[in-house]
Amino acid sequence: MTRWTYLLLLLSIALSGVLAKDVTKFCKCTCGQNSTIIELTRFALEHLPHASKPIDVGTLMPNVCMNCTRLLCGIAEPQLCEGAAVDEEIVPLCFQRDSLQDELIVVGFLLLVGGLLAWATIRDRVKPVVERVWNQYYVAH
Repeated sequence: MTRWTYLLLLLSIALSGVLAKDVTKFCKCTCGQNSTIIELTRFALEHLPHASKPIDVGTLMPNVCMNCTRLLCGIAEPQLCEGAAVDEEIVPLCFQRDSLQDELIVVGFLLLVGGLLAWATIRDRVKPVVERVWNQYYVAH
């Protein structure tokens, strides 16, 4: 591989690390057949539409998933267990969506495959032009 290839590879790795942002985490609260999903951001927790009482975001844990508790589910969605069996209890589950880094990898792969397909279709047309230019400017001198 050439020096430029290594440089491009190093740059792409550095960019993917820099552009990888924090992913939004969610809390899925389940009680019997009922479930709801709560976004675990300060803004979303301050503006819960069905909350029985306001959530003090100053008391949130630094590890976002530690905030996904039965207490949070009960405050955020008080009617969650309505219609569920008596012995059903709230089950919280923390999860996250894909990050920007994952999206960059997929988009990069698609661009690479698209570029290779484009090159495969125009390669036979470009080769004679490149050879003619090469012979005209570099071989003649």
